[in-house]
Amino acid sequence: MELQREVLGDGVVSIRVTGRIDALTAPELEKEVAAALAAPQARCVLDLARVDYMSSAGLRVLMMGARAAACVQGRFAVCSVQKTVYDVLAMVGFLPLIEVHDNHGRAVEAVGKPGERE
Repeated sequence: MELQREVLGDGVVSIRVTGRIDALTAPELEKEVAAALAAPQARCVLDLARVDYMSSAGLRVLMMGARAAACVQGRFAVCSVQKTVYDVLAMVGFLPLIEVHDNHGRAVEAVGKPGERE
């Protein structure tokens, strides 16, 4: 797994993930997401366009991100989710719990301002 972290002009942290998210790689991703959501009203977008596999360890990272954002009154969203991963999110009932957007631009726009989930 490879991570590319970028802080956008409006303070949104964008993390682009490439590869598999499994028990071996999830701890590194969890550390990045936790760091991105450490400050009050932090905003983070996790781009999963290049992720074709996510284990339960990866699902745990997504839930941790959603909870961490709620704790700091921030926003956390995932975007560009491939069908195989999207199907897993739907199957385990995560879609109502995690903000999911079709593409990176929409996700960044949605989390751009702290506040209520759309």
